[in-house]
Amino acid sequence: MSIKAVRCSTVVLVLSLLISLRLANSGYAAGRPRIAFSSTRDGNSEIYVMNIDGRNHIRLTINPAKDYDPSWSPNGDRIAFVSNRENGVDQIYVMNSDGLNLTRLTDNATHQEPAWSPDGEKIVHVRNKGGLQVWVMDADGQNQTRLTQIGSNAHPSWSPDGNQIAFVSVRDGGVGIYLMDKTGNNQEILTRPMAPPGHPSWSPDGKWIAYESPDEESNFQISVVKTDSSGLSKRLTHNPPDKWRPAWSPDIGTIAYVSVKPFPFQNMTIHLMTARGNHLNQLSEEHDGSDSEPDWYAPIGWSVSTATKLVTIWGEIKRPTSAPR
Repeated sequence: MSIKAVRCSTVVLVLSLLISLRLANSGYAAGRPRIAFSSTRDGNSEIYVMNIDGRNHIRLTINPAKDYDPSWSPNGDRIAFVSNRENGVDQIYVMNSDGLNLTRLTDNATHQEPAWSPDGEKIVHVRNKGGLQVWVMDADGQNQTRLTQIGSNAHPSWSPDGNQIAFVSVRDGGVGIYLMDKTGNNQEILTRPMAPPGHPSWSPDGKWIAYESPDEESNFQISVVKTDSSGLSKRLTHNPPDKWRPAWSPDIGTIAYVSVKPFPFQNMTIHLMTARGNHLNQLSEEHDGSDSEPDWYAPIGWSVSTATKLVTIWGEIKRPTSAPR
């Protein structure tokens, strides 16, 4: 090989490394863990993403309408979310993880709370037409199928193995967290706390579900419950302010949640805690608006180190035992 060819190859290699480093630092490198969330910091609700250490907040949607409730696809290349940008009716949209290629998936009625299946083929959601019910559709919006038939149902969350869906239901004179098969069959109550629960989130090993529920003093707190029908549950947080919208990280040991200041519910901020309830750090700073509805993306092999609060990558797939005790 000539000296000129060697020099050209060296230049190409250096440029490639510089581009890769820049992409990595931007938070958009392929496979880099991130958190999507909604924020009203710019006057109305928009979709943002940030690094899992709380840095590099990037706005993905720019619209005078309300864009909220983001949900990552399992491979991290798309984000489903809710918007009322057309006719003022909440519908489910999907876009690339950089905010491009926006597509509306639903029409008619009101559609909210999208959540991807682990294989990326389906999106479970809530449809409000004559009452709140859980529906499922293909990832392109086709083949919409109703899963629940009775009561008022919301906050669906897919199990890590894709076989079950957790949701909150008002039925039989009470409200609780229920489980059902992905087809809507075998609906059974998992827990009925003293106060209404909300927003169930599965641990990555499928053994626990985190949720929010008011305590004895009407402060919202985060609790976890076993999914094995034993009824074993534990409250993770205990003191004001209100805490809600738990989102379990892919490594079991960390949960993102929203801390809510007292009425009129301004300056919501996103925080991290361990799966045992120990506060780690605050990811979003207080501003004139609020940050809410966090949702994780991380590829297999990445984890959030609760000890150092830094991102670590494992040489092989490892998952610690389920954390709550």
